[in-house]
Amino acid sequence: MTTLSKKILIIDDEESLREIMKAKLVKLGYDPECAKNGKDALEILENEKFPLILTDLRLPEIDGIELCKRIKERKPETVIYAFSGVVTEVDFDQLEEMGFDGLLCKPVTFEVLERAIKGAFEKINKLNPVETLSKELP
Repeated sequence: MTTLSKKILIIDDEESLREIMKAKLVKLGYDPECAKNGKDALEILENEKFPLILTDLRLPEIDGIELCKRIKERKPETVIYAFSGVVTEVDFDQLEEMGFDGLLCKPVTFEVLERAIKGAFEKINKLNPVETLSKELP
């Protein structure tokens, strides 16, 4: 049975990157799901809850910034990390103001991804200790 505390939504228009990140997260014991754009991500979020979302900033249809805004309006407790291959265009203070909780730079190493995810779930578990505990009990 999958617990809420292990679910991660990965949003990127590059299929190979989605698959690599998904494989890495499965190896770490998480339950990742993927979307190829912001529109698909919003459709998935209508039916499922993800405590952590990793999204590319540059996406077709709905970019990562607009996606973050829409998610935070509906589910402000969601932790959202941006990732981008163009670090010079990214100002982390501005991303924080827009609702992002963290930034990962492409290409992300396995070690950096693992630390970021672990830190994100520590934050999530502190914010929702009762929900996390109830999901872990048999």
